[in-house]
Amino acid sequence: MIDTIDDIQSEFEDLETAEERVQTLIELGQSLPPFPEQYCTEQYRVVGCQSMVWFVPRWDDGRLFFMASSDAPMVRGLAAVLVSAYSGKSPEDILAYPIESLFEKLHLKSFLSPLRSNGFNSMVAKIREHASSQTATSSTNVRDKRTQRDDVRRDFGPIQTKIDSIRGDFPVLATKLESGHQIVYLDNAASSQRPKSVIDSISKLYLEHYANVHRSGHEFAARTTIKVEESRTSVASYINAPQPEQVIFTSGATSAINLVAQSWGRSDLKPGDEIVLTEMEHHSNIVPWQQLAREIGVHIKWAPIRKDYGLDLVAYEKLLTSRTKLVAITAVSNVLGTINPVSQIVSLAHQAGARVLVDAAQAVPHGELDVRLWDADFVVFSGHKMLAATGVGVLYGKKECLESMPAWQGGGNMIQSVTFDGFTEAGLPHKFEAGTPPIAEIISLKPAIEYLSQFGTERLLEHERNLSQIAIDGLHRIDGVKVYASSESDRAGIVTFTCDGVHGEEIAKLLDARGIAIRVGHHCAMPLHARLGINSSCRASFYLYNTKEEAERFVEGVEHAMRILKR
Repeated sequence: MIDTIDDIQSEFEDLETAEERVQTLIELGQSLPPFPEQYCTEQYRVVGCQSMVWFVPRWDDGRLFFMASSDAPMVRGLAAVLVSAYSGKSPEDILAYPIESLFEKLHLKSFLSPLRSNGFNSMVAKIREHASSQTATSSTNVRDKRTQRDDVRRDFGPIQTKIDSIRGDFPVLATKLESGHQIVYLDNAASSQRPKSVIDSISKLYLEHYANVHRSGHEFAARTTIKVEESRTSVASYINAPQPEQVIFTSGATSAINLVAQSWGRSDLKPGDEIVLTEMEHHSNIVPWQQLAREIGVHIKWAPIRKDYGLDLVAYEKLLTSRTKLVAITAVSNVLGTINPVSQIVSLAHQAGARVLVDAAQAVPHGELDVRLWDADFVVFSGHKMLAATGVGVLYGKKECLESMPAWQGGGNMIQSVTFDGFTEAGLPHKFEAGTPPIAEIISLKPAIEYLSQFGTERLLEHERNLSQIAIDGLHRIDGVKVYASSESDRAGIVTFTCDGVHGEEIAKLLDARGIAIRVGHHCAMPLHARLGINSSCRASFYLYNTKEEAERFVEGVEHAMRILKR
């Protein structure tokens, strides 16, 4: 029978030498009960330990209990201490437990070599990961849980009252351009700016502990690995994923969609199968499916938009047949700002027996997602649109989908074992994360999420809608300007427009001369522009750090440009 943590502390108090502690750790490891062989799998292995280590959780009456084992006697002893310290506690108590202080009291913290310290930190991270996943799944009513979170955030007050302090968190917004004007950044749908906390997290990595992850057995590697896995847990919480291992890190939303297309698509789709897309999709959610259609022989159908720029759900439902295998939709249009009814779209697709992929790149910047409420099979998004660094994205998938999919790319980290005859894939999430990941970029996700989470989804959307409505009302008063926007209630802070007889590039250049940055072109949505009967458009996209004054400056800038260009 393994000792209680109090017994272990009492025993270590009488030890004076390192040799005595080594022997006691080995004896503690021997006290662990026999470990069932069926649990010696990748699912329970602790990644980051040089030796083989396994932790198995058991959920009982609101508390977590652990079994553990290792093929290294001393590491097995460390596992025994952790089992004693954590077993029988609630997930919340586990996450709050000061394990580092305990190891200081046991005089083990300084005794641990860099190699063993890496393993120790990885074991702690694994236990906390189990606790986090139980915390995420313990709520019986997801919507109530989200509401409770927003109730807590009401103390922050409206974003408008905090706008000065918000802008102070973004040093780049104080930049003055060569024209002498201070930047009015309205290209947020393309990429957001970053707060100091995100910038500092990247600098701290390179200044203090950079190393590759999930591999080397030294302290830098352990600290960096923990930061990466903390970001995974943070993302899982932000989107309400059941488990962190369902969060796959990619280089962006585009990469995540291609992963699904090349792995799930190639293994599950057959000639004659059908994919349903919408007319408002970004090229990233069109071209990978067109490539499959060309190579495999699947057929693509297009759900149309209505005259008010919303999705035609009646027409969409009629497209669904027994041959429909996938519906791939955007949660928010990057051109129209339309917020689609994702849960309803998913439900109809599932009734037809189809899987659903949601492109949430334009949704995540505006607050928490709820992938369980959506019930989508796959959700993808990028970090650079939601205050994090460029070069990192996320694929969330239902566990049964991800486990059934073959690995897309081969290399380091995505294997459990390799021989001259072949290889065995690692478990989730690692089988889809071949090679060295974008480490700094992944780490930037956690502070970005922490920054966004202080406001609440509805508050962010309300702020952006207020600003976009100022822009829309102002543009409607300008002769020759046409605005493409759905109703205020189902729209994000995106305002797309054209100017009769004037090319958008000319408008953008005159706005830029006044310090106002917007986007011009087809916005990687050429089919949508063809549907609208235009070649290109201008787009202003508002975010949490934009102000009422900036929205008014934008309208004045367009009005000024039209006066000059229409003379």
